[in-house]
Amino acid sequence: MSLLFTKETQAIFWNNNVNAIQRMLDYGYICRRETPSVAAIVHPTTQSSVQKFFFGPKEIVIPVFKTIEEAVDACPHADAFLNFASFRTAYDVTMDAIQYPSIRTLMVTAEGIPERLARTMVISARKQKKILVGPSTVGSITPGAFKTGNIGGTIENIAKTKLHRPGSAGVVTRSGGLFNELANIVSLNSDGIAEGIAIGGDRYPGSTFIDHILRLESVDAVKYHIMLGEVGGTDEYDVIDAIKQGKIKKPVIGLCIGTVAKHLSDGVQFGHAGASANSEQEKASIKNSALREVGVYVPKTFNEFPSMIQSVYN
Repeated sequence: MSLLFTKETQAIFWNNNVNAIQRMLDYGYICRRETPSVAAIVHPTTQSSVQKFFFGPKEIVIPVFKTIEEAVDACPHADAFLNFASFRTAYDVTMDAIQYPSIRTLMVTAEGIPERLARTMVISARKQKKILVGPSTVGSITPGAFKTGNIGGTIENIAKTKLHRPGSAGVVTRSGGLFNELANIVSLNSDGIAEGIAIGGDRYPGSTFIDHILRLESVDAVKYHIMLGEVGGTDEYDVIDAIKQGKIKKPVIGLCIGTVAKHLSDGVQFGHAGASANSEQEKASIKNSALREVGVYVPKTFNEFPSMIQSVYN
């Protein structure tokens, strides 16, 4: 097992999202990549052509294709697929991309994909041994190598939070928005992040906490794990079971946010589609207690994250 991306990783980008593509190219340039991080764009409503972008001070052109098949044939080395389609078409686009052997990792940004379709998408990805990040995600980042779309924010924010070079924390979070805040906290209290993944806030994410933590457990560059969960769902219990079984030996810092839910009536949803406790086991406070029982470092509040990260890192 390895980190998701390297400096050689290139992506096929579905939908001509100019701002997100340029941010990826800018990130690649400050990481001193030799090749642009986007190899091709798929935009079915236009004719095959090229699109101009900047890679550092140089102007480059990226080919635009009408179909995924054309893009894969032209760029067989591209092993990441970034799906920026709307929730109406994201399922069909993902199912099309999954079938190509050269594509190893897929990211789906759309939220609101019907649960039945999301389940089918997840099952198909697992059967074909693909890593699916999302839906409803800002994606993932391997600092110093490659990032997907808008994760990490602007170049100024990336430089401030040290996401342009690798650290030693493996970070897995539900929330893409809180990933940026967590990256800042990690940068101020340790040497930074080795890899960061926002798995997405939908009820049925393509990959879960345990998928990524077990993968990062075998990566030498990752010295400890940070897991930011939330109210709703039971995925954190898979991590708890893996710790009990001795599959996870590196230190884990974990917190499930949304503990205020215990003071409210059942069924209150907090932003994400999956952020709703439908049973006692899904409450953030209960999950935090279960994490503490197996030796996970659990801060009492989010405000204690900085000191705990600094302590575990040291």
